[in-house]
Amino acid sequence: MFFRWLRLPAALAMLLVVILTSLGVSAQSGLDPAMAALWERTDRPVANQEVDRSWLWGPQANQILNEPYTYEPLDNNQRLVAYFDKSRMEINNPDGDADSVWYVTNGRLVWEMMTGRVQIGQDPDQFDFVLPATIAVAGDFYGWTTPTYQALGRHMQTADDRTGQMVTATIDQWGEIGANLSPAEDRAMAAYVTYESGDGDVGHNVPDVFWTFLTQEIEPLVEPANWVFVMGYPLTEPYWTKSTVDGTELDVMVQCFERRCLTYTPTNSDPFKVEMGNVGLHYYTWRHESYSYPCSDDPRRGFGELWRNNDQVRAAIGCAETYYGGEIAIPTAYEEFEHGAMLWIRIEDVYYSGQTVIVMYDDGTFERFDDTWESGQPVDDPSLNPPDGLYQPQFGFGKIWRDVPGVRERLGWALAPETGSNGAFQRFNYGAMISREAEDQIWVFYGDLYWDPDGAWDVFEDTFDE
Repeated sequence: MFFRWLRLPAALAMLLVVILTSLGVSAQSGLDPAMAALWERTDRPVANQEVDRSWLWGPQANQILNEPYTYEPLDNNQRLVAYFDKSRMEINNPDGDADSVWYVTNGRLVWEMMTGRVQIGQDPDQFDFVLPATIAVAGDFYGWTTPTYQALGRHMQTADDRTGQMVTATIDQWGEIGANLSPAEDRAMAAYVTYESGDGDVGHNVPDVFWTFLTQEIEPLVEPANWVFVMGYPLTEPYWTKSTVDGTELDVMVQCFERRCLTYTPTNSDPFKVEMGNVGLHYYTWRHESYSYPCSDDPRRGFGELWRNNDQVRAAIGCAETYYGGEIAIPTAYEEFEHGAMLWIRIEDVYYSGQTVIVMYDDGTFERFDDTWESGQPVDDPSLNPPDGLYQPQFGFGKIWRDVPGVRERLGWALAPETGSNGAFQRFNYGAMISREAEDQIWVFYGDLYWDPDGAWDVFEDTFDE
């Protein structure tokens, strides 16, 4: 049904609504009466043109099926779900109170597509691990100017409270963040919303156009619940992006929540400036139409523990690469500086063989260089005199520090001489992990060290016990 991904001419769209309305959602085979009643209450007025707003679910349930789900009241470990354009209805406990607003819920589809964690049971730890969705969150299904769920999944960290400020942040298809006043209408941040995640309290800003939509249009539809029932909590900040709609590039503001994504298109007519993305269609395609790529092999030990337990790391670097031999033992050297650190590694695998120096700056960025220092070359520069208690780096570290413009200025002096240690290295689809026996730490590099050596880095405690 490819028409679901296109903007149809008005006359054809009207005819489609009339046809679907005449069929009736409640008449669809397999749709639970409680699901049908929810649609009748919320979207029948849209189908009958009694209200001027966009769909909450969509004109009809596109797929009705049972999906694996482990929940104690279920005898067969399956739950009934119904996929609509905008979301998925689900009944987790068929023995529950059918009159409760929480009897029919909509899943955390956006969170799953961003993190690559597919919830397969009521227990918070019951997941299947796959690659996050590389589907555009707004506009044409395969829009190449809009960020994907995977790209947005790299930006779920807590934000500062910006209540009353304008939305100036931009994001491109690769997930790169910028700051620029959009040529379209800007909207101020109207609320700062906090919620509890696996990493603790998380806060995000909601623009006033979205806040008005949530509190004045959505909340009355779902009383006695509130907009959180429909949306979940915000996962990202609002961003301006370029979205391709019917081949035309538009300025669109997008913000994703746990269950749905909102878009604001200033050029749309008033009732439809704010719309919900086609999350239900995207999720079904990702999970059920060969668009979800499972990880062939989980990383092990400390790398595996970090990868499984940190959603943002996993969403950013993808699956562990096994073609290159998986985790390998490597020699390392490490030196801390006033404003960062240097890490030396030697790798020998089918992908790369050589010695590498990674320069990590304290602003979270890194650069990678080949280590070209050879025996017989100067160890350091005797004319350089570090302040008391500080050091001049030597050997390969020192050569890069002295010779590459900008490195010395950004790093400052070394805090101590370099130290060697055995370590481990693991490639991932979109990054790498490195650990050293001398420290209980794991360095994570986002972006390929060799093809995209200007990415970001982070460091985490290695909590794995042998």
